[in-house]
Amino acid sequence: MAAAPPEKFFEGDTPHGLVKRIIYKKYLQAYVAKTQRLKTIIIDGFAGAGRYGNTWPIDIEKYGSPMIALLVALQFLCRKRLLIPWLFNIYMSESLEWDQLQRDVVRTIQEESEAIIPRQSGYECSKKKMYLYFIEKDGECFTQLVKCVKTYLYIFLRQLGINNHLIVKQGANHGYETVDFYITHKDFPLECHISNCEFKDFEPPQMPEWSRRLTFLDPFGYSDTPMEQVRKYVDDHSEVFINFMSHQVNDAIEKIAALYGIPLRQFVLNIIRMGENTPATNAKNCSRSYIEHIKEYTGAEYALMFEIRGRKNAVIYHLIHFTHHRKGLEAMKESMNTCSQYEGTFKMSDYRIVCEGIALTIGNQQDDADVAEEVYQEFRGKQGVPIGDVETFVWEHSPYVYRKKILKILETSDPPRLISVVNEDTEEERVRRRNTYPDWGKWLLTFADEDFEDVLSGLKALKL
Repeated sequence: MAAAPPEKFFEGDTPHGLVKRIIYKKYLQAYVAKTQRLKTIIIDGFAGAGRYGNTWPIDIEKYGSPMIALLVALQFLCRKRLLIPWLFNIYMSESLEWDQLQRDVVRTIQEESEAIIPRQSGYECSKKKMYLYFIEKDGECFTQLVKCVKTYLYIFLRQLGINNHLIVKQGANHGYETVDFYITHKDFPLECHISNCEFKDFEPPQMPEWSRRLTFLDPFGYSDTPMEQVRKYVDDHSEVFINFMSHQVNDAIEKIAALYGIPLRQFVLNIIRMGENTPATNAKNCSRSYIEHIKEYTGAEYALMFEIRGRKNAVIYHLIHFTHHRKGLEAMKESMNTCSQYEGTFKMSDYRIVCEGIALTIGNQQDDADVAEEVYQEFRGKQGVPIGDVETFVWEHSPYVYRKKILKILETSDPPRLISVVNEDTEEERVRRRNTYPDWGKWLLTFADEDFEDVLSGLKALKL
């Protein structure tokens, strides 16, 4: 969606692009950790060249999205295996972490002067746990990405003394060029496939048994992500994360109409013209209409939209996340919440991330008193509310993450706003301690209403 062609776009980075990639990195780190009990599939539909310019950064988020996925996967596998003796023998230090290894890899790459050609061990590891698929239609970007992945994997494995465990295969699939990478060492069960084709021509790979799939779509043009193609990637075992460049909405109405893949052009035009006729309003309306149509087409139960605003409060883009499962939604929100104010030398707080009309407080700085107020306004005066309904409200209908402390704030307020907590399970003999909400109970909550608060305040004033 950038004005420049892909090969020019990757010659330099932008601050707002870095914000997007920081969010993507954080989400991937949470996603990989949660899904590695199964098998993890990550698809990047518009991969690009892998790097911006000719630099090899230390920070993961300063790479392009496919390299972010690769480095997050290797980071997880590396940290998971720090307790393995052979790794200690190489580095002679139990405390060594990913950061040092990453610095060693980058320094070595920068020092290499000759082309790197991996040696091949001649066999493939059958017990794969991670599958990466990178799709790039531009020939030059495809070539650069292949070189980038090959170089990094070879040096990374060489630093660990296992560089003979990398296989690289070139071939063709459905008429387009492919390059496949296989790590054959048992402690790094990963394979990476790069395809030189358009996303709309790429067929989703067959999912192994007991697997989860995440598809990241960050296109250069609206017409490259037709609804009919996107729906193939949203199912009971998959999530989709889309970057919607909404600041260009007013200049691309016809292309956006084509995006839906159904005869809805006039409808889209009407959506865009709703409310104030401003770029910000148009962008939000169009993004919301996109969400509703994907949910309708795919049956996705949950959708989150994050609005990214720049230093002048102008809308830059929307990040939209679709999933069938609440756990996927929770992982997305938790990853947003854990973005630190500073990522490397970059100040995240220069940009506003807005969800449900409320600016997020990143860096684990959520004020639970604000969340408690939102919960009270939603449930005040209601009786017998299952605790799960409160949890659902926070996760699905607010920009916040759910913490039990929210209920404690309401129960201990003066006057109390949560006035009754009873266990629906009458056969349970355990007794709840005040201001706690154990998982073993089926708790029903009663919230005070405003009249009740006024009465209590009056009684307190009269000292009755």
